Amino acid sequence: MIKFTKKLKVKASTDQVWEIFAHGFNDAYKWMASVPNSYAQSNGASFEGAHSDGRVCELSPDKNGMKASEKFLAYDENNQTATVQVDFVNTPFIFPVKYNILDFSIRKLGDGESEMTWKFSSNIKPLGLILWPLLRIGFDKFIGDIMEELQFYVENNAPHPRKLKAIKKNTI
Repeated sequence: MIKFTKKLKVKASTDQVWEIFAHGFNDAYKWMASVPNSYAQSNGASFEGAHSDGRVCELSPDKNGMKASEKFLAYDENNQTATVQVDFVNTPFIFPVKYNILDFSIRKLGDGESEMTWKFSSNIKPLGLILWPLLRIGFDKFIGDIMEELQFYVENNAPHPRKLKAIKKNTI
């Protein structure tokens, strides 16, 4: 199991961050560079205040390619916290991950400033144990990139340059 916690300050209110992360849960394709398309799919339990009970993130422009099937395991509208399980679909045999868990929270720092906390864990397959050091480095960068893309989207009301580059690449 790979586990780590990352924090990132955002020049926006907790409500602004929560609106994109939680209320816009199904719309990850709008800001996440690694997701060309995402959509609602009933994957799990419904939680009070949640605008979704699950989504699918396509991880490739190929509609039959790898996907992340995501569902809330916990959701607290008042405290602006959520736990999301990410299961992978259409993966190659050698794909080293069983599933990931993300504990997301946002807290107010001051006027118009907040801090996201992402507690990430990955349940890896036996093959992943061999690759553990590389996986740990890769996940750390990947989660950092996603957090940065969310931060940029919230602060600028526009996709991160990485997302724009991914859109351009997928339309060529």
